[in-house]
Amino acid sequence: MKTDFIVIGSGIAGLASALTLADYGKVLLVSKENLVSGSSRLAQGGIAAVVGENDSFRSHIEDTITAGAAYNDLSEVRFLVEHGPSAIEWLEEQGVNFDRNEQGYLLGQEAAHHARRILHITDFTGFAIVEKLAEQVRRHTNITYLENTFFLDFLVENNCCYGAQFLQWNSVINCLSRSTILATGGLGQIYQWSTNPFSATGDGIAAAFRAGAKIKDLEFIQFHPTALEYNSPVLFLLSEAIRGEGAYLVNERGVRFVQEYDSRGELSPRDIVARVIYLEQKQGRVFLDIRHKGKVFLQERFPNIYAYLLNLGFDMATDLLPVTPAAHYLCGGVVIDIYGRTNITNLFAFGEVSCSGVHGANRLASNSLLESVVFPRQLMKVVGDLPKVVEEKEFRIPEFGGTIQYSDIKKELQKIMWEKVGIVRTKEGMLSAYSQLEKWDEEMQKEQRVNKSFVELKNLVTCARLVTESALRREKSLGAHYVVDR
Repeated sequence: MKTDFIVIGSGIAGLASALTLADYGKVLLVSKENLVSGSSRLAQGGIAAVVGENDSFRSHIEDTITAGAAYNDLSEVRFLVEHGPSAIEWLEEQGVNFDRNEQGYLLGQEAAHHARRILHITDFTGFAIVEKLAEQVRRHTNITYLENTFFLDFLVENNCCYGAQFLQWNSVINCLSRSTILATGGLGQIYQWSTNPFSATGDGIAAAFRAGAKIKDLEFIQFHPTALEYNSPVLFLLSEAIRGEGAYLVNERGVRFVQEYDSRGELSPRDIVARVIYLEQKQGRVFLDIRHKGKVFLQERFPNIYAYLLNLGFDMATDLLPVTPAAHYLCGGVVIDIYGRTNITNLFAFGEVSCSGVHGANRLASNSLLESVVFPRQLMKVVGDLPKVVEEKEFRIPEFGGTIQYSDIKKELQKIMWEKVGIVRTKEGMLSAYSQLEKWDEEMQKEQRVNKSFVELKNLVTCARLVTESALRREKSLGAHYVVDR
């Protein structure tokens, strides 16, 4: 099989990449699940961009750097922010309709933002954007898409990428291309508690590592402060926008407590709020309280969250909502420039799997959706530099099969990572985690056959080990990386 461009992943970054490249050749878009799946569709809050009269590029840049603990790449941040308005225009050209009134956009405000700059579609912005982009993908005659197709590895020789290898049902397929775009999202499933879907097993990070791509800043795992605390392996996110609209965080006594740690209170950066909640939970449960905003407002502003919670037995207008931090977003990843280029020729990366430097040590709320549009749109500027034809190459196809008792290892891995490489870390805990991860890694390298469950577990182990290595190398606390004994 061969095509001009392979795009791996069907979140916003993958869909934007496919639609951009389709003007220059044939695109094969590959999704692990169905076309509308992954983490992008779960994004509730919105997309940050400077479109309001009382906002400025400078303010957005400063907020991004403050949230990122000044570890951000300033030039990349400036590029992201200044291309925000054009990204919004492009989304609207694709049919995305952000909430408006007679005066213009209805802009929300979220933690660590000093202005209302969050464009949204009620409280299901990510899903609405993915739906519209997927609709355009289905219509485009230059795009072919494969669903329920598992990405195995890149086809790399002499630091040049010639395509990718996939598992479809019980068959391994090699697909050659002029260039390959990685947009597989994050690795939240390495943790016991996560807002990420089951599919977020770090397949892209692990494959990029095996291919020799540069990867950095994996220690900066953002834990969202407010996931609904209830018995589920994938926790329901209670959007940052709820606190942006005035919700309080209270303890079991009904007392607000975040101000004791940070004067910005509930609107402090995510890493701070998550850590404060984690510490407060040592004394008892923590709740989100937005009852004072009233039923009419809540049903209008958060219709989907309101309905979902009601189905679980919680009424936002009358009940305190039990919350807990949960693994949410990878701030590091495969190193890219503003065009998405990696250190491997003809391999690009976008979205959560990538690391451009815009997020620093902790991501500013609603910058991720912006990043997933701004950077893929730059492909049009470098597509002329890519090979003009698909080069014919032969690559080995591994044998399908193999068995492994994976479920117990996965649960143990998630528990170890949550307790020892989670919100609050110690050197002793991280060393203990790394020792066990090394043993599992060595065991799995012996198996050369492939099946989806085994490769997913192998990827989880690889990613957990890489995250722990990165965390051990960073000796001082910074942003989302918080170590108590250094």
